[in-house]
Amino acid sequence: MSAEQRLIAWGDELVKLHDGFRRELARLRAGGAGFDLRTHCLAFCDALHAHHEGEDAVLFPHLAAERPELADVLARLGAEHRVVARLVARVRDLAGTDAGDELDRLAAELEAHLDYEEEQLVPLLNGMTSMPENL
Repeated sequence: MSAEQRLIAWGDELVKLHDGFRRELARLRAGGAGFDLRTHCLAFCDALHAHHEGEDAVLFPHLAAERPELADVLARLGAEHRVVARLVARVRDLAGTDAGDELDRLAAELEAHLDYEEEQLVPLLNGMTSMPENL
């Protein structure tokens, strides 16, 4: 696959990654007999944190430099990352008990965030010809 083909798919890859987070969050919320919420929650929380950390540290600064008109969008996405991080921390704290309400809050915030990020960034990412090396 050429570098150009790889860049064309960045937005689509973001959607695939987000869909994985959506599926895993649905699994966490569904639980069920024999489901170890704590183990699954920790894996989900770590993966989500790493994803958002990478966006905040690498992707968003790159986009800000390339597309200054995205300043408000990137600021909003960064703020949403902080809200999601607080909810994730709360879910982690409750993972051994009744985390249902917090999982519902996390799901609502995360779904809205992922939808907005995809709406704002997927078309842009699919059209980009350069991406940060560390992403």
